[in-house]
Amino acid sequence: MTTKQTILLIGASLIIAILAHAFFLYQWAQGVYMAGPDDGLSQMVPFRAMLYEQFTNGNFFYSFEFGLGGGTFSQLAYYYGVNIFFFLTVSVVFILETLTIIKEPDVLFWAQATVFISIIRLTLILIITSYVFRYINGRLLTAFIGAVLYGVSAMYFRHVTYWEFFGDAFLWLPLLILGVEKIIREQKPGWLIAATALSFFDNFYFAYINGMFTGMYIAARWIFPLVAKETSKLKQLKYYTGSALLGLGIGSVGLVPAVWGFMQNIRPPFDQEIPLVSATSNILYDSPYLVVPAVFLLMLGLLPLYKKPQFKLFTALSLLIIVLHFMPWAASFFNGLSAPQHRYEYLASFAIGGAVAAGLPALKKVTKKMLALSVLGVTTLYAIFHLADSSLEVDSFWTVSIPISAMLLIPAIFLNIRNYRAAYVGLILIVVLTQLFVINQNQYAKLYSNGGVKETTKDYIQSEKYLGEEQQKLVDDVLEADSSPLARVTWKADGRNNTPIIQGFPGTSVYSSILNGNLLNYYYHDLEIDMQWETVSRYYGFGNRPSLHSLWGGNYMMYEKGKEANIPYGFEPAKESENYTIYENTNPLPFVQISEQIYSEEALQNSHPVSREQAMLQGLIVKGANTTAGNIPKHDNFMEETDIAVEGGTYSEGRLVVEEKEGGLDITLPASVVESNAEDIYVSFHLVNNVKEAPGFALQVNDFRTTRKSRESIYKTNVNDITIRVPKEETISIRVPEGDYTLNNLEIYAKDYEALEEASQKDNHQPKVTLAGNRVTIESVQADKKGYLAIPVPYEKGWQVKVDGEKRDVEQVNYAMPGTAIQPGDETIEFTYLPPYFKTTLLTAGISLLIAVFWIRRKRD
Repeated sequence: MTTKQTILLIGASLIIAILAHAFFLYQWAQGVYMAGPDDGLSQMVPFRAMLYEQFTNGNFFYSFEFGLGGGTFSQLAYYYGVNIFFFLTVSVVFILETLTIIKEPDVLFWAQATVFISIIRLTLILIITSYVFRYINGRLLTAFIGAVLYGVSAMYFRHVTYWEFFGDAFLWLPLLILGVEKIIREQKPGWLIAATALSFFDNFYFAYINGMFTGMYIAARWIFPLVAKETSKLKQLKYYTGSALLGLGIGSVGLVPAVWGFMQNIRPPFDQEIPLVSATSNILYDSPYLVVPAVFLLMLGLLPLYKKPQFKLFTALSLLIIVLHFMPWAASFFNGLSAPQHRYEYLASFAIGGAVAAGLPALKKVTKKMLALSVLGVTTLYAIFHLADSSLEVDSFWTVSIPISAMLLIPAIFLNIRNYRAAYVGLILIVVLTQLFVINQNQYAKLYSNGGVKETTKDYIQSEKYLGEEQQKLVDDVLEADSSPLARVTWKADGRNNTPIIQGFPGTSVYSSILNGNLLNYYYHDLEIDMQWETVSRYYGFGNRPSLHSLWGGNYMMYEKGKEANIPYGFEPAKESENYTIYENTNPLPFVQISEQIYSEEALQNSHPVSREQAMLQGLIVKGANTTAGNIPKHDNFMEETDIAVEGGTYSEGRLVVEEKEGGLDITLPASVVESNAEDIYVSFHLVNNVKEAPGFALQVNDFRTTRKSRESIYKTNVNDITIRVPKEETISIRVPEGDYTLNNLEIYAKDYEALEEASQKDNHQPKVTLAGNRVTIESVQADKKGYLAIPVPYEKGWQVKVDGEKRDVEQVNYAMPGTAIQPGDETIEFTYLPPYFKTTLLTAGISLLIAVFWIRRKRD
């Protein structure tokens, strides 16, 4: 391209990107932002705010504010942990902040900035895709039109609005296709190596989707050759294999830790039946995933266009993806054989853009009769899709405007057939303006009005339901007065598990698609901690269990006044504001736990979680170690001594049938428990709704309320063994709504906190602890006995430890904490986190890059 063409392309791309965001720019001026009210505000905005602060402080690997702590390079690789476009965004924002052009970015900044970042991204997408389509088809103007149909698409705006980083997939797909074409036409592997490396490093999920399409594209290219002299298929395979392997090697630095994080995450397999065909959405009118442009529909019926191999190629790919759109198993396949998710339809937009780019120059060869027949066919299609969709209203603006905008193309194409030069320009303008109109209308109808975006306002973000200025001040006050290395606060505003990230304090909850599997096992199985809301991808608090709060540094809990319930034993009011009260744990434990009293996991394999809690207070549970402690903690199950009464239904042989609005069991405790010095009761049972199709339901045990998912929910945990702690009362009431349940394996344990109080009151020497970036440094340990040491952050692959400069093994302690063996005389211990296999992949990337450079230079010579 000439310099003039390049400047025109950049300018046109920027203008179109701005016009495509016209609706959101208008809403931005009204204080409504381009972010979904759920994942947008719960994940995308806070993750960017947290990682920006982390990255600009020189820490790329770990965050102590990511839930209980976690490796962000690995666990947030799916989001922004290794996201190239986000790295570039951080660089630009940091420069602007350094120059004092903007203030220090917070969550409000990232919500406000989304639309402008999206404009820049879309501009790049249009430029890159125009170049790719021009390389394939040879014409810049039509290539640009094809790029507009790809970038300015329903899925791009859905992706960016709800899951902002999803939009980056649009950047790498055209580069992969360009890499394939460079090999076929010129035997040059450089582009494919670079595109593969970028894709693998940036996001393993979309690398998979884009990789599948690239494979489909290669297969289609073998069927539809585009130029006279193309590289032989066997030689192509050699180039593809070498390029993919080198790209994989270069991108492995981001890919391997990301895949490791995904593989160790715990999420139940999708076990529901997937139908073969389903009318998922109306792709001609208002689909949130794909709205097929009218110009493409018209082209489908114009036979002269099929003489162009580029048109045949992209039309075949377009129709294939469109057909797959109506097959849920395809949505499952592109989602990694998991629950069907429509995240891949941007592939159809790319193919449609390629087809239109190829077909536009050939419209002159179409006859009026062919055009008339095509118009008739398109009219019939619109009528069928309208009649088949009962949700469309006949007199709605949207229903009428889509066919009318399609009909505007007819006179432009007709005049173009008559070879009127102005008609061709008019046709181009109509295609672009129609696409801009459809997409802005789609933003209003699908995202803003019906998609909840209208709730993402400046007022909401600054309210007590989100940023919570009053809440933040109260939390800041108590944490500033706390001398602990990492004092945590249990609190979430408006049900958001990422409130600690949003409000900037160390918390006990998180919401992320990929989490630490060791920690999830700790919650689900080892300790059976109920999080008051059954769902995957989250953890929250410790089920109001005092010992666990103390073990993890959970020194504070905040409550809205008037909503205090089930407050853990030992928590007392410490500070309050007008609307909130913070309770302080009066039985805190030291950050560094050192003990010679060791239990193996095997020794406690058949113990109840309440006994495992006790073992952690009396010593340490070390995986793979030998038990040195004298006695294994044991608590009696009092269930056989209780009396059970049924309320609102029947209960027999583990089956509970509730016939009233609410019902369940009343369990009366024996006098020996009621009159004992026990403070709390731990109730354990197995609970399943016997009706698979039934919706989720609330479970209430005395004052403790939690929720359970429907068995058909894709977000269920499949963890049905439940343990709930409640303050001791004579009667334990279990309540569920009307329905048919399996409720069995009931166990009742009484719990006093003598061991907790004794551990808290020990006057042991406490070493100096420093938390910095991805390091925990413990000085002046003064170890005088052989034993083990543990710190209250989650154990995960990547932790390394040195004791007085000597490398030692990291042990898995208390099921989910990192620790190490200590010897008398040990003084300084340093835990360091690096992403899994980081050094190995860094070496692999360096070697792969050298080989790639050598290969590319050799091809040039």
